[in-house]
Amino acid sequence: MKTFSDGDWVLLTTDKGKNWLVRLIHGEYFSCHLGTIAHDEIIGKQEGDEWITPKGQKIFFFSPTLTDFLFHIKRRTQIIYPKDIGAILCYGDIRPHMSVLESGVGSGALTVFLLAYLAGCGILVSVEAREEFAKLAENNIRRVFGKKPDNWHLVVSDIELPGISAQFDRLILDLPEPWKAVPSATPLLKRGGILVSLSPQISQIQWVSRELKKQGFRFIQVFEILKRDWYVDEKRLRPMDRMVAHTGFLIVARKTY
Repeated sequence: MKTFSDGDWVLLTTDKGKNWLVRLIHGEYFSCHLGTIAHDEIIGKQEGDEWITPKGQKIFFFSPTLTDFLFHIKRRTQIIYPKDIGAILCYGDIRPHMSVLESGVGSGALTVFLLAYLAGCGILVSVEAREEFAKLAENNIRRVFGKKPDNWHLVVSDIELPGISAQFDRLILDLPEPWKAVPSATPLLKRGGILVSLSPQISQIQWVSRELKKQGFRFIQVFEILKRDWYVDEKRLRPMDRMVAHTGFLIVARKTY
């Protein structure tokens, strides 16, 4: 069971799901609409311990998950949702000891999970054309992992002219016009490797599919993931009124030659 120490990240959460991500620093305080607590009162506590606020509400202490970090990272673009990240990791077959190339880093949300799945083994190369986005992603990665992982290489370049000569087991694209990147990125993927591309519009997927077939990709799958939460308590058992519906279309394909 984890005991929180000075410098740790802690997730403060209520029964209703309201939460805050806090970096514990000796001598500082956390304040919200429910009250104020000294960081020193949390340091030394264990996961699952609680704080009764001045208003009588309970706030629990937990170590943040990667998904918690995902929704609290600094961003300048729309992040990839967990439902899509899960599909990318699963259908992309991301595992330790693999070499993975991603293009379109944004705020680094997917990068966090790719690094976690590689578990310090293998290599992740992230290509981002916009320098300000690359800096933001690197700061977010350092925030989650405490440092820049040794097996992560960030390249500020256009994937259409990446200046990369290595070949990779997996290729992941999150770009406005991914079909333009397919011809230059294809030689970077090993034969039999898997490509995954995420796009918000189905017309983009159609263009990607055409280009993938030209470049020797087969076994092409196209799908989207919808997530609907439910109310479950003593009085209710029904879907919530709102859901995380369409966020993007995924295309998955394998390189044959």
